[in-house]
Amino acid sequence: MQDLLRKMSDATVPAILALAVCAGVVFPQVSALAAPLIFPALFLLLTFSLSLVTDRPMAILTKPDPAVWGIMLWQMAFIPLLVVLIGWAVDLAPDLHLMVLATAVSGTVFAAPTIAHLLKLNSRLPINGMVLSTFLMPVTLLMFGESLEGGGLSISMSQYVSRVAIFLLVPLLLSVMINRFVRKLPEPRAPTIFLALRVGAVAALLTFAIGIMDGVGEKIETDPERVLIFLSITIGFALATVVGTIALFWSMGRDLTIAATILSVHRNVGLTYALIGTAAGHDFAIYVAISQMPMFLFPLVIHLAQMFRPGGAIAPDQRAADVPSR
Repeated sequence: MQDLLRKMSDATVPAILALAVCAGVVFPQVSALAAPLIFPALFLLLTFSLSLVTDRPMAILTKPDPAVWGIMLWQMAFIPLLVVLIGWAVDLAPDLHLMVLATAVSGTVFAAPTIAHLLKLNSRLPINGMVLSTFLMPVTLLMFGESLEGGGLSISMSQYVSRVAIFLLVPLLLSVMINRFVRKLPEPRAPTIFLALRVGAVAALLTFAIGIMDGVGEKIETDPERVLIFLSITIGFALATVVGTIALFWSMGRDLTIAATILSVHRNVGLTYALIGTAAGHDFAIYVAISQMPMFLFPLVIHLAQMFRPGGAIAPDQRAADVPSR
């Protein structure tokens, strides 16, 4: 009984996150209140999350695990290229083509190391891939977004550069300063502040999850077919990416295959939305919201599977570790 209660406690945050997403859809007035806060929340989420990852983010960028480059080539180059070519082959509508491409060029979500930890994997590769894909994203977005004939992204370069600075460079610099400041504090204080950063990251994520759902409930009522199309695209992309990644990396080992799948499937489309706004069309915000649902619900599914699997919960792997902090 105590073991079950502990497992239920571990699932609290994923459950709250799933409820927040549902609340944003079911109660439009709630998501409307949170909608103006999504970009500030995303900024804080990025800053707090990077602060908690490691105090050596530049080492991740300059000296990553060699295996991560193969994953990045697949995730940030070949998958977007396949999306462009397949979209042309099936004559996909330009607006839908751009939405799928926006997913394909997005970096990995910041939950990737946590998901890897739950699956008893070393989190070094997911951390490397998460940070590298986030900073490769502006390049791939511009390169592939402009490649769609007749439907390319109309991005103001000055606005784009300013948003890259706001949502990537500034959070990175702040996270380095925060982490190094906290680690210099006396031992009793540092854990408390890191706990506060985790709570802040969760609060920012919940605010973003609720606010990004603004308009989804109304869209379900006024144009349910469009919502189903968006949901089908999201699920189809995820399934195709899982199959393709496993087929490509299977011969390289189980851990590398799972890490590559986690990095390639769980995309930070919300950050892409922050960078390009409505340049991909007015329905893009709705698509982004719907594309976030599997990501927000996945941690809860993992926890529930652990709670009721034969033999009990998966114990965290002792090898799971960030890039060395010293």
